Amino acid sequence: MILLIFFFLFLVFVPILIFMLYTLYAIVRGAPYVPLSKDKVMIMIQTAGLQSTDTFFDLGSGDGRLLRAAAPLVKQCIGIEINPVLYYWSRLLCRRYKNITIKRQDLWMVDLSTATSISLYFIAHKMDALATKLNQELKPETRVVSYGFQFHSWHYTQKNKNVYLYVFPQRINQ
Repeated sequence: MILLIFFFLFLVFVPILIFMLYTLYAIVRGAPYVPLSKDKVMIMIQTAGLQSTDTFFDLGSGDGRLLRAAAPLVKQCIGIEINPVLYYWSRLLCRRYKNITIKRQDLWMVDLSTATSISLYFIAHKMDALATKLNQELKPETRVVSYGFQFHSWHYTQKNKNVYLYVFPQRINQ
């Protein structure tokens, strides 16, 4: 009986511990997981102006809610998620969508050159570093929607509540 209790506690607490450790790691590398409400997801999707030919990337895809909303509108959805608990959870939630791929990777190591549209909900002090990466990798006319935080040195094309749309390439203002 005691073995069964320990086994149950192990099954419950190990995923929670992994989730918490990767949340701390994500804060250092990018941003913590903060789920968006359905209405905020729809604002991001509308602002992105998704097209049937788009390859849509969600950086820090969490539980895949943006991917699921974008999937009917685009050719391909690619989610990048570093947290293994969220990665497996989102794979489970997105399993019926044939055009969704979720990668468990650090977003700083992912090649974004195939993206035509990108969504992100980042953290303020990492936006400039991300801007440098995007400038190096994105092709002309790639659309980037950011929830809550702006790229300080760039001009957004459109603002819809807390969602900012940028069309690349942008050049960093010195």
